[in-house]
Amino acid sequence: MVYSADYLIELRELGRIIRFVDRAAELGFLERVSSEGYVFPIAVYGPEGCGKTTLLKRFVRTVSSDDNVVAVYVDALEEGDPRRAIAATRSELIDIALELASSAVPVGRELARRVMKIVRLAVEKLALRGKNLVVIVDDVYRAIGLDSVDRYTKMMYEWIDYLHRSLGVERVAIILTTSEGVSKRELFKHTYVHVYMMWNLPRDGFEDLVDQLEPPRDLDREQLWILTGGNPRALIELAKLGWSTETWLSYVETRVEHLVQDLDRERLWKLVEDCDSDPELARALEDRNLMIALNRAMVLGQVPNPSRELGIGSRWAWQIPAYRVALRRYLEGGS
Repeated sequence: MVYSADYLIELRELGRIIRFVDRAAELGFLERVSSEGYVFPIAVYGPEGCGKTTLLKRFVRTVSSDDNVVAVYVDALEEGDPRRAIAATRSELIDIALELASSAVPVGRELARRVMKIVRLAVEKLALRGKNLVVIVDDVYRAIGLDSVDRYTKMMYEWIDYLHRSLGVERVAIILTTSEGVSKRELFKHTYVHVYMMWNLPRDGFEDLVDQLEPPRDLDREQLWILTGGNPRALIELAKLGWSTETWLSYVETRVEHLVQDLDRERLWKLVEDCDSDPELARALEDRNLMIALNRAMVLGQVPNPSRELGIGSRWAWQIPAYRVALRRYLEGGS
């Protein structure tokens, strides 16, 4: 499958439209599972702002030209607009979802819970027998609650068999995403789901995004890379703040301070120096969306190389390097 650069993303806050950046390896993985199917649900986690949502919406657009693939995407965190909560390769799927969600609030959570009813109703309108089906529910665990992680994922696993045996779907892939550590750790306990990691943009893709956002010519791009680690949302935040790295770092430091002020300073210092030094504390920071456990065995795209400068270890990493920088500033300030 050829991936063109025609997928455009509107950044309203910047008054700018940009092209989809890189992610050829990740799109290739998704295309393979859509054509071959996958026996377990696939749970994808990664740093907040690394681009999971954009990737999945791009993927749905990619397969929309393939008559053999039927795909439906649900944004489980969408609060009120049903049309923003659903995307699909067939208009019938969207119509069914809109009817089911006509009075639901929050709409994304309701569609996440009823996504398989959407599929079952679609069987009555679409010839799904012999087709490949892809079901994507984005940020599902934050929407449905951590107490439902096991039940929801097991249900999705059981649906794969039902879709094959009872509805005649040829191949099935179910993709679920999460951005927080508790649900991801819960998923690792079970054999009926495979957990994959997605990382921030590689350097080439990052440079492409920087070019499209057009920072001042004299801005140090190496500094942008060292602070954001290729995280698209962090880079866009910087652009919103007029490319003032100091203003942005001050904002990040304030956030970090609020999240760590109840933790032991000496142990935090050790994590600043070596992010693999204290797994227990790293887990606490993962729950606060500052650090993240690395899954080097199953990665959608490139495996992040260990880098002291970027705060990436063998087992743990800072979600973006700026968190490590901000934590060091906070600790040095003696607050």
